[in-house]
Amino acid sequence: MVKPYIFIFTGTSGSGRKTAAHQALKGTGIAHIPSCTDRLPRDQERPDMDYRYVTKDQFDQLAADSFFMEWVKIDQYRYGIGKRYLDLALQSGNSVYLILNREGSDIIHKQYGDRVIRIFLYVDKKTVAERLESKGTSYEIIDSYLDHYTEEVTYRKSCEHVIENVSLERTVQQIKTIVDSHMHSTLA
Repeated sequence: MVKPYIFIFTGTSGSGRKTAAHQALKGTGIAHIPSCTDRLPRDQERPDMDYRYVTKDQFDQLAADSFFMEWVKIDQYRYGIGKRYLDLALQSGNSVYLILNREGSDIIHKQYGDRVIRIFLYVDKKTVAERLESKGTSYEIIDSYLDHYTEEVTYRKSCEHVIENVSLERTVQQIKTIVDSHMHSTLA
C-alpha cells in the first residue's frame, strides 16, 4: 500500500497559500482538512472549506476532549486540526493537505516525520499589504499580518519546498509539480 502524504501549506500570512493550495489540488483526490477556529469568518471565507468555525466555548470543550492533533493561539484566536479527521483520511490511504502556521506545521511534522511535505509560500511585505488592501481587509488585520512577517518568513529554511507566490498561475503549476513528484515517487 502506498504511504499517504500530509502536504502542509505554510508561509507568511497573506501569501495566498489557501488560494494556491485549493486551486492546485482541486480534483486530485487529496483531501483538505480545514482547521477549526474560534474566530468569526472574514470576508470571502467559506465555512468548512477555509475553516470549521466554532464558538470559544466549543473550542474549549474540543480541547478538553483531546479532539485536536495540535492547536495554537494566534493573537486572540485559536486554530486546531482535528486528530480524528486526519487519522481517518490517512488510515484509508488518502493523502491530505493542511494549511498551517509554523507552530502547527512543526507539531504535525514531529508526529508524522517523513510523511509530511512542507510547502512554504511567501511574498514580500509590500505585496502582502497591497493584496490585503485590495480585498478590503481591515487595517487591524493587515497590521497583525505585517507584525508577524519577519518571524514567519524565516521558517522557509525548515521546509522541503519554497515558492515565492508572485503569479498565482505559476505557483499553482509549481505546487502541482511538487505534489506529483512526491506522489509518483511512492509508486516507483
